[in-house]
Amino acid sequence: MTPDPEIRARIEEHWRASERGDIDVEHAIYAADAILDYPQSGERFRGRDRIRAQLRRPPGQAALHHQPHHRQR
Repeated sequence: MTPDPEIRARIEEHWRASERGDIDVEHAIYAADAILDYPQSGERFRGRDRIRAQLRRPPGQAALHHQPHHRQR
């Protein structure tokens, strides 16, 4: 299969934008109605804006909330 130069250019721009932290350009590659699935957890994110929000969070932030542990003596 011959690589499509336009697709390759878009993917390379996506990665350059990701490296420099340009969120808008990085996520422009996704269709407005894109779907991001995490099969291991069953999570599904629909739409470019939700995908962007999910990918901007540090791992585990969406599901885990810090609660102090109190030891009983």
